[in-house]
Amino acid sequence: MPIFKLLVALMISLLPLNGLRVLGYRILFRYHISESQLGFGSVIVVDNVSMERARLGLFNLLVGPMKVIIQEGASIGNRNTFSCGYWVLRDQYKEAHYTRTLELGKNVLITSSHYFDVAGTFKLGNGSWIAGIGSQFWTHGAGVRERDVLIGENCYLGSAVRFAPGSCIGNQVLVAMGSVVTGAVPADKALVGGVPAQVLKENYDWKSNDE
Repeated sequence: MPIFKLLVALMISLLPLNGLRVLGYRILFRYHISESQLGFGSVIVVDNVSMERARLGLFNLLVGPMKVIIQEGASIGNRNTFSCGYWVLRDQYKEAHYTRTLELGKNVLITSSHYFDVAGTFKLGNGSWIAGIGSQFWTHGAGVRERDVLIGENCYLGSAVRFAPGSCIGNQVLVAMGSVVTGAVPADKALVGGVPAQVLKENYDWKSNDE
């Protein structure tokens, strides 16, 4: 990890005004941050950032050789970690083609104290919510080739869920608290839950709870 860059980012994160924090990251790191809120103590040390009309809360950590795309209306709470280990740059992993991309769609909501591994690609579709606390999303593992974690649009993920490398869900899906998603669950408009997670109810509207 480039310690100097980390120290500079830490100093920027502790500036007293949002405008100063945004300006610091734009000038010193050349991140594209427009009309956004960066919470006090949120440290960003990545390859590049595109963030427009979005909100990042307090004491978040975004670190590693990755690309970050945060679209309009996205809201991220406090104390979340988005991490890509620098080990992906070692010579022995060059042929593994780690994609190292974090993409958060429009009007998504991530609450607080979640962990995101971004060695592969993590994508959260428009309007989806990661609720509660303590969820984990992993995009690498021993012998894993299918790495990306893809979450569809208008989904709701309950507290303390786990997504394994290569897992994905469709659109308008509710994932029950504590579920472990280990692979593709392609159904749309469904209630998903369990260990491992599976479709519990089809034609399920989680916003109205109508079956």
